[in-house]
Amino acid sequence: MAGAARALSARLREVSGLLAVRYGRPGICAHETDPVRNLVLTILSQNTTDANRDRAYDRLVKRYPTLPALAAARPAELEEAIRVGGLAKAKAKSILGALARIREERGGYSLDFLRGMPLPEAREYLTSFPGVGVKTANILLLFSFGMPAFPVDTHVLRVTKRLGLVPGTSTLAKAALFLEPHVGTGDHGPLHLNLIRLGREVCRPRNPLCAECPLLAVCPEGARNMKGKGRRKCSL
Repeated sequence: MAGAARALSARLREVSGLLAVRYGRPGICAHETDPVRNLVLTILSQNTTDANRDRAYDRLVKRYPTLPALAAARPAELEEAIRVGGLAKAKAKSILGALARIREERGGYSLDFLRGMPLPEAREYLTSFPGVGVKTANILLLFSFGMPAFPVDTHVLRVTKRLGLVPGTSTLAKAALFLEPHVGTGDHGPLHLNLIRLGREVCRPRNPLCAECPLLAVCPEGARNMKGKGRRKCSL
C-alpha cells in the first residue's frame, strides 16, 4: 500500500508539472473568497455552466446585496432571481436553509470558525448541510480558507479516469477523497484548475484531442487511442 501511495503521488506530481508547462500555475480563481458568499456561489454552480452560474449570482447579488437580505428572501422570489442557473427551486432551498442554520448556530453569517478546524472536520460540517456535497465543500475550503482540499468536478473526474489515477467506478466524492492526500503541498489549487482547463479544451467527453494533449505520454487511454490511429475513441 505504501508503494502504491508513493507511485500515485509521483504520478500526480508528473501530471501537475506537465500541465504547468502548458498552462502555467494559476494563482487566482474567480470564486468569492468570503466563505458564506462562496458557499452561495458554489451551490449555484451545481449542474450548470460557469456562465449561467455567474449570471445567476449577479442577479442574486443585485436583488439581495447583503447576506441578511438574502436570508430574508421569499423562496419564490429567490427562485426567480436564480432561475437562469437551473434547478432554481432546489438551489434556493439549499441557500436559504444554509443561511438560516448558520445564523442560528453562529449568531451571524460567518463560517470563519472553520479556519481552525482540521480539514476532515470542516468538510464533515459543510456536507451536513442539505444540498452541499464533497465537491462544494472542497471548493469552499480550498478557495476561501486555503486548506489542502481537492475538488473534483466532471472534467477532473473524466481526465483522472482516463489517466488511470482513480478507479473507473469512482464518483466525484470518492475520487476527491482518494486523490487529495497524494496531491503535493501547495498544488491542490493549480492542479484542480489546470485539470479543468485540460478537460474543457483537450480531454473532451467526445472526440478528445489526444494528439494535442500535454499528458499524452503518461495517459494509457490516449496511447490506446493514438495506437489505433483515430479508429478507437477514448471512453467516458
